[in-house]
Amino acid sequence: MRIRVVPTASGKYAVQVVSKRYGIVTVHKHIGTFSDVSGKSQLYKKAKEFIAEATHQGNLLDLLSSCRPSDVVITESRPLLVYQLLSTIYDKLGLNTYPDLLIKDLVIARIYSPASKRETREILADLFNRQWSLITIYRHLKKGIDTGLKDVFQKALIDFARDDLQDSLHLIFYDVTTLYFESTARDGIRDFGFSKDHRTQETQIVVGLVVNQQGFPLYFDVFRGRTFEGHTLCSVVKNIQKLLGSPDLVVVADAAMLSQENIDQLIREKISFIVGARIGNLSSQMIDQIASQLNGQDGKTITVTYRKQRLVCQYLRQRAAKDRSDREKQIARAQEIINAPKVKMRRYRFIKTAGETITLNVDLVTKAERLEGIKGYITNTQLPDATVIERYHDLWRIEYAFRLTKSDLEARPVFHRLDETIQAHLVIVFAGLAICKYIENKSGMSIQKVLKLAGKVLTHKVTNIKTGECAYIQTTIEDPSIKEKIDFLESLGH
Repeated sequence: MRIRVVPTASGKYAVQVVSKRYGIVTVHKHIGTFSDVSGKSQLYKKAKEFIAEATHQGNLLDLLSSCRPSDVVITESRPLLVYQLLSTIYDKLGLNTYPDLLIKDLVIARIYSPASKRETREILADLFNRQWSLITIYRHLKKGIDTGLKDVFQKALIDFARDDLQDSLHLIFYDVTTLYFESTARDGIRDFGFSKDHRTQETQIVVGLVVNQQGFPLYFDVFRGRTFEGHTLCSVVKNIQKLLGSPDLVVVADAAMLSQENIDQLIREKISFIVGARIGNLSSQMIDQIASQLNGQDGKTITVTYRKQRLVCQYLRQRAAKDRSDREKQIARAQEIINAPKVKMRRYRFIKTAGETITLNVDLVTKAERLEGIKGYITNTQLPDATVIERYHDLWRIEYAFRLTKSDLEARPVFHRLDETIQAHLVIVFAGLAICKYIENKSGMSIQKVLKLAGKVLTHKVTNIKTGECAYIQTTIEDPSIKEKIDFLESLGH
């Protein structure tokens, strides 16, 4: 047993007597709360008396001093604080409403050390003393998909966002990415398509993700690898609207989702939207009109009507500088091809071909010059122009979520073959993403930094080789700044 101090909702601190075994914390007694040093001292004294009476446990140093050094060995050292932290957050988010400890262990292992299911089994056994056979892992994954694991997790996260994060859930962000397989075999939802990872030679799946304004995941769906991302928008939004029960939903998506079909369907479903506009596809007359009204004034916005919707356009001098730089580089590359037409040619912008003749597309260059620094946003909301632009720029949060799933959680490449195990893999990653985002938002640190920090505290099993007596102790952190951060991490989820 040991003494733990945790913050309370009233702003005070509570003193508890707890024990921990294999990452599971048990609260034996709540001693009381304090707000000053004297109160803390008194409660610490009572806690020590309780531990002595309940366990007859003396000071560890006294116990060790009674033995010869050669009689005492450390037989285990495990990062159980990491397991405790992730386990507590898993429960706090409500993911434990699906009562399967193996699924929980798989989510924790995916965050701590993403690997194949075979390697995950070894990680759980070696680091956290959680023993599962490989066949049991696959059996539970299949059972999870058959019994609605995805739906349970999504409902839990939506409820958490509404109740604990105090989110009205009227504003959501949607985007898609692709996850590739190191395989060329097309089967089920695995297929060839436009790869965002530039792995066109391998099969893939398309994954759509919905997050709130904090980047906290609410919903995901998976589509066949050759699905055009714009065709995923309406079905996903309709599903999430049903789950949220939000009649005044506003969905924000990037320009890839823009099509008249999507706009019409969203309007029929009475869903408000903010979508990036592809202003390069506008008529020359409208482009000239927009460019003339903005007149190169930094930060200026205008609103015009396009497809019966509001088209908000803004000019930024910084964006214009980047567009100009990109255009000049693309013209230089195009000129290289024009000067050496026999060189194997890819598809370059600003190049126009007519038979064997390759020339610079002057009309396209002129259009690009007119559009420098201009960005457009289409919406059917009544939000002010500045708010429409601000909400659209919040899409970086979902882009960050995709980077986190692909890098920290190593969602790709996918090694599963069957559709149901692919789905299960994505559900585990989805739950891991939710835990990571919650921890990052609360701590202000990246998940990798949090894991590294929590990993400094190991749980050691000390054994007297003559008597067989064992004791569990944690690594002592002396640096006050590190100790303060670790104490904060331990309080998360309580």
